[in-house]
Order: sequence, then C-alpha cells, then structure tokens
Amino acid sequence: MIPTQILEHAVTVKLKDYDDMELILLKGHLILEQMLNQILIAHGLDIKRIESMRLMYGKTLELVAALNSQHLKSEYQHLKKINQIRNSIAHKLFPENYDVDLKEWSCLVLGHTPKTINTKRTYKIHVIKAFSFLAGKLQSMADDIASAKPA
Repeated sequence: MIPTQILEHAVTVKLKDYDDMELILLKGHLILEQMLNQILIAHGLDIKRIESMRLMYGKTLELVAALNSQHLKSEYQHLKKINQIRNSIAHKLFPENYDVDLKEWSCLVLGHTPKTINTKRTYKIHVIKAFSFLAGKLQSMADDIASAKPA
C-alpha cells in the first residue's frame, strides 16, 4: 500500500511533470484506485487480504460503494466514468477520441464547461485538477470513516 503522503504528492506534484495525456490518465487512475483502497483500510479491512484478492479498479469501486452508499454520491459516477475512459486507452492499440471523453469528464468533475478548455495546457491542468479533487474527496471519506471507528 502506498502511504497517503506519497499519493498526495503524486497527484499534486508528479502528474504535472508529465506531458503525455495517456500517461496522466493511467497514473491518475492508479492514484484513485489506491485512494479507494485507503477507504477499505479505513473500514478495518485487512490490506494483505485485499491485495491477495487482486481486485481490479471496477470491483474495488463497487466494494467501496457497497460499504459507503450514502457517502459516494456524485463521485461514484465520476469514478466509474474515468475507469471506462482508462479502459478505452488501455485495451486499444490506437485509442480514438478518448481526449474528448477525458475533457468532458474533467469538466463534469470540476463543474466547468468544455469551452473553458481551449488549449492543451488548460486541458492538462483541468484533468490533473479533476484527479486531485476526486483523490481529495476519497481521502476525506477515508479519514471520516477512520475517525468514526471506536478506538
């Protein structure tokens, strides 16, 4: 398991180092997956057993949703959509139009319109901010769950 501080550094600093949007998408997706695992750990689930199950992102998301149905409101749809976009580039040699979907996704997450993304740099910044926003929401959920557990 990756410590939270490293995940926070990865999303706020490291993603900005990349110029390739496919790499940003893959790394951002991995960060979100690790944050979902943090929620499972906050619930008191054994990390070694979680890792031994080799759950893919989609199954991990569904498990987190089952445990947190009241907390994962709009984030659930955003997390599900980014998995679909990630799968579209991971399973195709030459993915087409994933950038349109990624732009729309980041706008939905951040509450912007696609017209506000008019340059490659703005596009990259919006996508990174969307990953950062969702990672922060998931970290907040994990913290709330952990603090609500009796000592």
